[in-house]
Amino acid sequence: MEIRILGCHGSLMPGRHTTSFLLNGRFLVDAGTVASVLSIEEQKRLEWALITHAHLDHVKDILFLADNLCTGERDPFIVMAPQGIIDLLHANLFNNVIWPDFSVIPTMENPVIRFRALEPGTRYAFSGLSVMPVPVNHTVETMAYLIEENDCSVLISGDTGPTDEMWEAARNAKNLKAVFIETSFPDEMEKTATLAGHLTPAMVKRELKKLGPLTPEIYLYHLKPQFCEPLRRQIASMDTGKPLHILRDGDVFRF
Repeated sequence: MEIRILGCHGSLMPGRHTTSFLLNGRFLVDAGTVASVLSIEEQKRLEWALITHAHLDHVKDILFLADNLCTGERDPFIVMAPQGIIDLLHANLFNNVIWPDFSVIPTMENPVIRFRALEPGTRYAFSGLSVMPVPVNHTVETMAYLIEENDCSVLISGDTGPTDEMWEAARNAKNLKAVFIETSFPDEMEKTATLAGHLTPAMVKRELKKLGPLTPEIYLYHLKPQFCEPLRRQIASMDTGKPLHILRDGDVFRF
């Protein structure tokens, strides 16, 4: 499994892109940054996206991707998430006000994008991957995705505060190689993080205890750019007993 980090920050600033992970060159987890990073040839190779939640920094480039794929020369691009998340995308983005409804353009029979609802806790087989959405704790309906290929798995969480079901899925995963989890605010802003459904380094340390003895690679992302320096200092001082890394835009991993 190859994962390319198209964007991994908690907000936009020059040189800092919002969340999107590219899997095996053809699939996405979230779409906060796609059209602004991938060439048109790379965009045309994309087949589907798993969406963790409907917040703009995780979905905005679906709009521009749909526009770029409006050629009439390919199968629909599939956008997958639980029905509640799909309803939010349809009502608030693809609503013919904010953006055209590309799920009926050019025709309902052969649209540019097609929505597919997933049931949390259910495993699905897509393109040689096993995918299971797992609910996490954010201010809107949000998922983590446990993704397996061959003999290993990775867990990619959307935005989350303290949660439990995701860690249970991680403990039961097949040969868990990596966990991608957010760390948005510095420790002194824990009250703000809690209200916003996010994590601080100290909160992440408490969450990682829920993995038990497992020691997958832990990749921290969604750092708010304005807090990057204190976040990096606090993360560097953490002792979790697990290998910690801070994601960077453009990173590529193979598991």
